[in-house]
Amino acid sequence: EVIKTSGKQNADGKYTITYGVLFKETEDKLEALNGTLKAAKRQKKVAYDAELLLMPRDKDLQVILL
Repeated sequence: EVIKTSGKQNADGKYTITYGVLFKETEDKLEALNGTLKAAKRQKKVAYDAELLLMPRDKDLQVILL
């Protein structure tokens, strides 16, 4: 839901958000963001081009809601 409310729609109509914004939006609400994203990626609910997301290295990486 954070991806929809804080992200933007891309040209394909999918919602996208940078990892940095997602991290900031969920830091007080979600303890295991990386684990949640990894599980969602396995279930093909989100897509991103990294094996492991780390701040601040991946702050500009796009996370796409599928």
